[in-house]
Amino acid sequence: MSRRWTRRRILRGALGGVGVAVGLPLFDALFDGHGEVLAEQGKAPARFGTWFWGCGMNPGRWVPSKEGPGYDLPPELAMGIEGFSHKVSVLTGFDTLLNGRNNFPHYSPPIVTLTGDSPVTDHHVPRATFDQEIAAVISANSRFRSLDVHAEGELSSWSAAGSGATTPTVGSPLELYQRVFGEGFQLGGDNFKPDPKVMVRKSVLSAVLEDSKSLELELGSHDRHRLDQYFTAVRQLEKQLEIMLSGPPELEACTQPKATGKGKPALIIDQVITNHRLLTDLLVLALACDQTRVFNMTLWRLFTEVRYTGEQVGYHGLTHDEAIDTALGYQPLSQRFLVQAMGSWRYFLKALSEVKEGNGTLLDHVAVFAHSCTESAKQHGTQNMPMMLAGSGAGAFAPGQHIRGGASSVARVALTLQQAMGVPVSKWGVGGNETSSPVLALLA
Repeated sequence: MSRRWTRRRILRGALGGVGVAVGLPLFDALFDGHGEVLAEQGKAPARFGTWFWGCGMNPGRWVPSKEGPGYDLPPELAMGIEGFSHKVSVLTGFDTLLNGRNNFPHYSPPIVTLTGDSPVTDHHVPRATFDQEIAAVISANSRFRSLDVHAEGELSSWSAAGSGATTPTVGSPLELYQRVFGEGFQLGGDNFKPDPKVMVRKSVLSAVLEDSKSLELELGSHDRHRLDQYFTAVRQLEKQLEIMLSGPPELEACTQPKATGKGKPALIIDQVITNHRLLTDLLVLALACDQTRVFNMTLWRLFTEVRYTGEQVGYHGLTHDEAIDTALGYQPLSQRFLVQAMGSWRYFLKALSEVKEGNGTLLDHVAVFAHSCTESAKQHGTQNMPMMLAGSGAGAFAPGQHIRGGASSVARVALTLQQAMGVPVSKWGVGGNETSSPVLALLA
């Protein structure tokens, strides 16, 4: 078999004169006989990402009572990580210290978590977020330094390269598909973006057919099977995106409603969950094909008004208005959204775990830091931030533990993640959050 290609090879083609590119997964042929390191280019690449959900959790139903490995799974935590607890570390008891500044509810905690400093307004980003520091080290040579996606369709990002310099966010599965598979150039002409509708309906796979035939001649039987599975996954996603582009069927009872005037359309929970699944599947393909090594996924905003069909009050509003059921110990209407959030987190973990790489999976080679904007949304607390770390980052972390922070700053977690990912930093954070003490239990 020829070794003329590397893990950075992509398949190229054109649709209507517009260039498209299809990245390739890490085939077994690139690994050594043990399936542990890339035969020609060192160990399998480590990836890093964040996963954010707004409005926190119910502490009594989410925080484990047992520390260390083999921790217990309270009901709401179990919804997110059951079957994956050996791959996920749960971090509790870490606080966001405000350095004497105001607490901007929901906003201050994630800003402290990501920058190590507290904001001075409810839109202020005081410095670069730590994911961008990691991207500068592990993703500088990737096609995309980082990919930021938002299932609720917002175009705002938690990630920032510096004070006020937030990164662009993709809020549409179709737009992410276009970014990942469309090179954005016209053969023999000026640069422009390919039409995603044409890409989906004609399929980028048809455009790279000739190049893929050449590649198959260089692959063993098992890797040819993996290529076929990969192409099948891409085509299934294209079919789902094509359905989203289709209009309603022409049925007698189907009529167009009259306009109801100006106003922001409701964000229906089913739409957000569907978007998250499609964005997840596309993002996993981008990671598997080494198009990027850093990402940020937002399920929904900190002040989200995602709601159920037929209901007038959204999630964030319910957390304020709904009384706590004394018998249950939580807000039952609000709790439905946390169930959806944890189900989405589990879907994300499952998607990563189903991609085989060497003798492990993509989940083994990624570290995903999941966090929220408060402990309990009704209380607007800045203590006991809910955080999880999934995956081992290609062996950098020791997953499967419950670690208590003892009221220390969340900056310790950020420092640990940066150091494990190769960022040359010995201390991190500002004021009361400044620390040179990593969470050693997280490290392998």
